[in-house]
Amino acid sequence: MKIILINAHYTHILGGSEIQCHQIAQGLTELGIDVTYLAVGGYDDAADLPYKLLHVEKNSTSIIKACKELQPHLIYWRFNKNLLASIINEIKVLNIKIVFSVSHIHDLKPFAYKPIPNLSVLSRTKRRLAHLVKGIQFQKAFKKVDGVICNNEEHLGHITHANKVYIPNSPFLEYEEFTWPRSYVVWVGNIKAHKHPELFVELAKSLTGRGVDFLMVGDIQQQAYEYFNTSRELPGNFHFLGSKSVFETNGIIKTSMLLVHTCEPEGFPNVFLQAWGFSKPVISLFFDPGGVILNEDVGFVSGDFETMVDQVYKLLENDSQRQEIGARATSMIQRKFVKEVNVQKLVSFCDSILDFKV
Repeated sequence: MKIILINAHYTHILGGSEIQCHQIAQGLTELGIDVTYLAVGGYDDAADLPYKLLHVEKNSTSIIKACKELQPHLIYWRFNKNLLASIINEIKVLNIKIVFSVSHIHDLKPFAYKPIPNLSVLSRTKRRLAHLVKGIQFQKAFKKVDGVICNNEEHLGHITHANKVYIPNSPFLEYEEFTWPRSYVVWVGNIKAHKHPELFVELAKSLTGRGVDFLMVGDIQQQAYEYFNTSRELPGNFHFLGSKSVFETNGIIKTSMLLVHTCEPEGFPNVFLQAWGFSKPVISLFFDPGGVILNEDVGFVSGDFETMVDQVYKLLENDSQRQEIGARATSMIQRKFVKEVNVQKLVSFCDSILDFKV
């Protein structure tokens, strides 16, 4: 079996789907499968990686050219809605199967829209119209993919394709050591409106004087949040660390007390697995992917800000409860989110799409 993975690469853009694709490429290569990772936008040449990488530009011409040259049996597409409509017909002409991997619930909503703060009415209207056009184009293209994978079991019901499967994400736990002079709570994510990072700042403000710091890790992707770098009005127990590598981020999570998540519903946040893999509780404000947090008792789902403040405060005060939750989290990761098992599930699914054995 010859497979192409298409996504940005974690050495170029750090996100959950990029980390997952790295692990999938690694796992497939370990099984002896011919894999090439098409790294959209490039990658770090200095990275020592066990699989083949090819730099492609973020346009359909570059991607189609690579597919024609490599002639894979199957494409594993994890680049969200980006460019799918502009490449799908030529890929089908090449008789290449394509599997779409859902990274976010918006991948299953053709007209999903993420607002950007401080846009003018005209700019907002133009952006919504562009999303509407792209949504129509994506909906037509999505119907033509040969199979769909989701990382949140709840999403299976939203997929109408006959060939569909739930394959969970896998934790990536390599880390660099990190030290901080005080105990701390951590928030990790790219800084943009639908992730509500400002609520973590408010959490820090609400818990001032407790002897605990609140560290935020992430790349500022919307200008509205530039004040995280400069404002003197931020609470003294809040510290913005900026963008970090996945290894640095893992080290920060590893020595934290717990992880707080304020994002709107997505797919399955990779940072949850990072926290649980290091035996850390997760307190999520808005959602519980697949009901895992409550079903496995590995944290709390708040529902509103006041409840979140209370849950964080009580958990910070209760060392034994944090340790008990952390132990359950580690056990769950070892049972339900195993990289080797997940890669084998992917191989089996691709095999069923191609109708031949590896």
